[in-house]
Amino acid sequence: MNQKTKYVILLILTVMIIAVYVWDSINIKSEIKQIKSKLSIVDIQLRSGSGIMDEVVNIRQHFTKKKNILISYRISGPDLLNEIESLSDLANEMDLSINNLEIDPRNTFPPLNNNVEDIRIDLERHSLNFQLSGNFLDVGNFMEILEENSTHLHLQQCFFNLDSIDPKGVVAELQYLTYGGAEE
Repeated sequence: MNQKTKYVILLILTVMIIAVYVWDSINIKSEIKQIKSKLSIVDIQLRSGSGIMDEVVNIRQHFTKKKNILISYRISGPDLLNEIESLSDLANEMDLSINNLEIDPRNTFPPLNNNVEDIRIDLERHSLNFQLSGNFLDVGNFMEILEENSTHLHLQQCFFNLDSIDPKGVVAELQYLTYGGAEE
């Protein structure tokens, strides 16, 4: 092989190596640019989500506060009987009659414990149902007094019907909720 052929082959190889180097360099710069854009998107998402932990802490505090309020509503069996007795006394004072008084023994508390892993709330929610007959204004006054004075009874439902026996009276079907369960 003569010198000129060797020179041309060496020149072609050099040009090819330089071309491959430039092509590879362009591909690497392109990949670096794509990775930088992905990182900037992730950075933006992280910055926008920086308040998430504060929100989680606020939600946790709100949950704990509501849980403590529910626990403060807890009432024992004898205390519930005292509440029913004072409810009956209040109705007698106001010239109202209570009928069909019943405590529903079923626990109507939603199954929170299935959704929360490490927090168990040992509360049961029961309903106290009764009918209250008398003057409409007296029934309303009874409900207001009960709401102000009773910390263990919470009005859930109230339906009014005209009293078929007393033309000036109404029959209110009331449902109050009580909370019981194991003491902590």
